[in-house]
Amino acid sequence: MNIVIHEPYRLTICLRDQRGFSLLEVLMALVVVFLALLGFAGYSVIAHTGMTASEKMTRAVTLAQEKMEDVRRDGVPVSLNGTWTNTEPYGSIAAASHHQRTLTIQPHTPIPGLHTVTVEVRWDQDAHTTKLTTFLTQ
Repeated sequence: MNIVIHEPYRLTICLRDQRGFSLLEVLMALVVVFLALLGFAGYSVIAHTGMTASEKMTRAVTLAQEKMEDVRRDGVPVSLNGTWTNTEPYGSIAAASHHQRTLTIQPHTPIPGLHTVTVEVRWDQDAHTTKLTTFLTQ
């Protein structure tokens, strides 16, 4: 018994399986890659926004701490009888034009001889704020 294999048929099947990608397949692959890159770009924007907000918050806390250290170094004026407030408006603080700082000293609060010192820093036109409070003696 002889089995005859038709070579042209076998060649046709082989060529049909290996003819490459169609235009539709290439376009679909490009769409998938584009959507993935678009997703990464969105995360990049979110990360940048978060870093900017974090930078402003860090700067605000640093400004408050600097003012608090100035008061500790200089002390509270002995003649201070009532609450004293000083505000540095937006644009007046070097290297922090988007921040406003307010220092408030309440003498003899909560007890005689103890002074409450509060530094409040605002930024982004009062959209955000942070506050540090400490107590100092004369």
